[in-house]
Amino acid sequence: MLLAFFACWSLQLILGITVRNPLTVVLFVCLLFADNKAKEYRIKKIPGLCISVGLSAVISYLLRAKVTEGFDSLLFKLLSLLILTGGLICLCYIIYEGLYAFIKRDKKADIPAKYQTVTRFLDKYYDLINTPKKVFVLCFCLCLLCWFPYFLYEFPGIMTADSLVQYEQIMGLRPYSNHHPMVHTLLIKLFYNIGFFFTKDVVRAISFYTVFQMLLFAAALSRLVMEIRVISEKRNLLVELISIAFFALVPFNAVFAVTIWKDIPFAAITVLFVCHIIEMKNKRASYPGFIVLGILFSLFRSNAWYAFIVWSLVFVYSFRKEIKKALPSVIVVLLFVAVIKGPVFDSFGVEKPDFVESLSVPISQIARVLVNDRELTASEEELINAVIDTTYIHELYAPDYADNIKELVRAGNVSYLESHKAEYFKLWAGLLPRYFGDYVSAWFDLLGGYIYPDFAYAVGDIDGIMGNDYGLIWMPKIGGKFVVKTKEILIKLGGFVPIYGMLWSIGTYSWLLIAALFIGIKRKVKTPEMWLLFLMLGTLLIAAPNLEFRYAYSLALVWPLFISRVNSSKQA
Repeated sequence: MLLAFFACWSLQLILGITVRNPLTVVLFVCLLFADNKAKEYRIKKIPGLCISVGLSAVISYLLRAKVTEGFDSLLFKLLSLLILTGGLICLCYIIYEGLYAFIKRDKKADIPAKYQTVTRFLDKYYDLINTPKKVFVLCFCLCLLCWFPYFLYEFPGIMTADSLVQYEQIMGLRPYSNHHPMVHTLLIKLFYNIGFFFTKDVVRAISFYTVFQMLLFAAALSRLVMEIRVISEKRNLLVELISIAFFALVPFNAVFAVTIWKDIPFAAITVLFVCHIIEMKNKRASYPGFIVLGILFSLFRSNAWYAFIVWSLVFVYSFRKEIKKALPSVIVVLLFVAVIKGPVFDSFGVEKPDFVESLSVPISQIARVLVNDRELTASEEELINAVIDTTYIHELYAPDYADNIKELVRAGNVSYLESHKAEYFKLWAGLLPRYFGDYVSAWFDLLGGYIYPDFAYAVGDIDGIMGNDYGLIWMPKIGGKFVVKTKEILIKLGGFVPIYGMLWSIGTYSWLLIAALFIGIKRKVKTPEMWLLFLMLGTLLIAAPNLEFRYAYSLALVWPLFISRVNSSKQA
């Protein structure tokens, strides 16, 4: 596996492809298969190593400029050359193995039992951590231990523009709005007030919410790992350990754990909800728990509410044998959330998200048509000009960011747009067949990264508290050049190391979900929880304002559970 990994890394550097390119996975799998196949034969290792080292040295020398041109630091230039040379040695040796085995294929070696070391380790781990509760405690403690340095460095928590908007609502500086879920804003307010009661300091008060979020997040992830043990017992110990390492050690999880965004508690709720649904399928959970988690799931994200409405049909069908419990439970969730989002929020003056917020995709597509200077009819131009001033649309339009055009619409005549929705829908639908290519390109540039991994965007590179006038400042408890550089390197590794870099792309998890769904259907495994995540992904593909990892973060957390589900069904 190590030979294949470093060989794949060298090819990635030579070809100049990104670490999120699916081709890296294809190369790795092919190299791993070739190496394993070759090891079925007796290979003369010393000649192969000598040839590999010699060829690698020559090729590395010839390609040194190409591989190092992207780095300014001498250290990183040397590191890239070392990786290139070492990877080429592995690559050349795999090729040598393959050719030698092909020529001498009649001489098979006696293959020792594979994976003995791994099996012994897993057995010892199972003997030590032999119950689901112990699994929960292990994951919970490791997550908090690994995240704690980030909490100290980012104290009292990471706050971006979205976080400050919610803080302004908490302090009464702007009206309450459900643009950022009202439930989340009130949750922050609760722990902020508790913190301020004890500390009388606005900065330290914020940290009380951050600690709560870390505990909730660690508990949810530990619950997921515990569910893997419950549904598969000893069959998926390797997946279980990989899951714990993923949650505790991959840096973006630690960064998000201390970031005050709605997406983090929502991801935790989604994980708990998915686990609860699986428990219900196995007769280990109750409908009251489903109702509570369903309400929280629907209140913490607007698109989750729409996904739940459609998914409720899937749920009722999946639990049709218990229709007298399933149907009333769904109705309770739907009615409760509808009342909260409607009459209750209205009575307290909570503002609803504006209509333009839901039009990210269609207005980006129409803007793309305008930017490409396509021909429009007089009536189409009249409709567009009635809402926006198109003078600076070429300068404002950004293919991967819908907010610029949304603000242009908001600066225009929004009331006219809202009162003529049918006409503008006809405008959008009328342009679709004529400029289908523009529509597809606009959508792909804006949201294609949700299903295709090879998109460049930052994940977990945020720090501190955004500038504000409210006395909220970043107060790191640990620091210095070593801490700063270590965090920076850990985050940058996601864009430098192949295979590992795929974990930093939401498109990877989308395809894992789709593959798990397909396998589940083929094996006749009932997976209503996967359909819920699939519908969540669908809402992002039609209405997300831009490509952000955090919007689909819950999808990036549940993949070990899905793998365990389909793998356990196979073994069963």
